Amino acid sequence: MLTTVSVKGQTVIPSSIREMARIKTGDQLDVGYSGGLIVMRKRQSLTPSRVRALLLSGRNLPQMTAKDEANVAQSITRVRRRAKAS
Repeated sequence: MLTTVSVKGQTVIPSSIREMARIKTGDQLDVGYSGGLIVMRKRQSLTPSRVRALLLSGRNLPQMTAKDEANVAQSITRVRRRAKAS
């Protein structure tokens, strides 16, 4: 689908997309930019049941290995170098 950005930077989310995403008037959207894509996500409030579900789902994650920890450390170092270079 095609939409146009206004002079004020506004755009319209087509009604079919709003219906699929269950976006209603007054809903808040998180907007980000990643790898050439503009990403919009409906903000969901953290209710007690949602927090519980998130915590429980974290229990099913695999354990980190030493190799995983090394990869994370290397990634952090790369990002920090890029940030300093900017």
